Amino acid sequence: MTTRLLQLVFRSGLRALHLLSFNIRLHHQAAEKPAFTSANTVADLALMIDASITGKKAPIKREGVLDALKACKELQKGLFEHDKFARGSAHEQIQAQIDAVLSCESVLFDADLLKLVLLIKFPPATTIKILQRYYDRNPAAIITKDTALIALRDSLYNSDLPGAIKITDLTTGHPNYIAQKNDDLRRGTLKLAGSAIGITLFLKLGVQQIIEMGWLAPTWQHLGSINAMVLTYILNSSFFVTVVKFGRQLSSAGGNFLTWQKGTFYTHWYRHADEMAFCTKIMEADVKLNGGPENSAWLVEELCRKDDRLAEGGNLRAGFTRDGYKIRLLEPKDKWQIVTSLV
Repeated sequence: MTTRLLQLVFRSGLRALHLLSFNIRLHHQAAEKPAFTSANTVADLALMIDASITGKKAPIKREGVLDALKACKELQKGLFEHDKFARGSAHEQIQAQIDAVLSCESVLFDADLLKLVLLIKFPPATTIKILQRYYDRNPAAIITKDTALIALRDSLYNSDLPGAIKITDLTTGHPNYIAQKNDDLRRGTLKLAGSAIGITLFLKLGVQQIIEMGWLAPTWQHLGSINAMVLTYILNSSFFVTVVKFGRQLSSAGGNFLTWQKGTFYTHWYRHADEMAFCTKIMEADVKLNGGPENSAWLVEELCRKDDRLAEGGNLRAGFTRDGYKIRLLEPKDKWQIVTSLV
C-alpha cells in the first residue's frame, strides 16, 4: 500500500514538472515572437516593436520583422478608411515605427527582405520611404527590375502616378542602376574587342607555327593576314548589325507613347531603356484613367521635359534643370511615328 502511494505521488510530481516545463516553453516562445497583430493602437505596437526588435542587439529573424511590418500595415489600413489623404499624426507615428524597424542595426535589410517588404503592398507614399530607407542602409545597392516592378505595379493599381514616377526614379532611374548598365555595356564592348584581337593573333601566329612545322609551304604565309582581314570585316559587320538591331529594340521600349529626343546617343538608350519602359507603363495607365487617347499635360511635361540650357548652346544630356527638375531625354511619340512603327 505504501509502495502504491509512493508511485502515485511520483507520477503526480512528474506531471507537474511536465506542465511547468510546458508553460515555461510557451512563455519563452511568446517572448521571442510577440503577437504583433494583437496591437490595437500605435502605442501598443511601438512597445512591442521596441521590446522585440529595436531594443535588442542580437540579429532579428526575418519572420519577426515581417510580422511587425504587417501589423503596421493593418493599423495603417484602418486609418486610411477614415483619412484617405494620410494627414493625421497617427500616420506619421506608424511611418516612424516602420522606419525604426528597417533602420535597426539588428535587422539585415538586404535585397531579399526588400522584396518581401514590397510584397506587403504598403501605400505608395510608404513604399517610397521604404526604398529611400533601403538606400540609407545600402548606399551602393542596386534594386533589380523585377523587384522594382512590384512597387511600380502596386502604385499604378492605386492610380498614384506621381508615386509611380518617384518609384521609377528610385529604381530603374537611380544612379546606381544606370552605373551598372553602363558597366555592362563597357564589359560587353571590351569582350568583343578582346575576342577580335585574340582570334586575329591566333590566326596569324597559328599559320606561322604550321609553316615552321613543315606542314605548309612558306608561300601560305600570307594566309594569316588574309584570314585576319576577313575575320575583322565579319566581326565589324556583325557588330554594327547587332548595334542597329539592339538600338531598335531599345527604342521600342517606349511602345506607342515615348521615344528619345533627337540627338540622344545609343549608349544612353541602353543605360535608360528600363527607365523608359517604366515611364511607358505610367503613360499607358494615365490614358486608361483618362478614358481617352491623350495623356495628361502634367505627365507629358514631367516625363518629357526639355533642357532649358539648350537654348544657350548647351549639350543634350540627361540630368536636372536649373530648378532641380529631372531631364529624362524622352519625348512623346506623334501619330505618324506610331503608324510607321506598326507598319
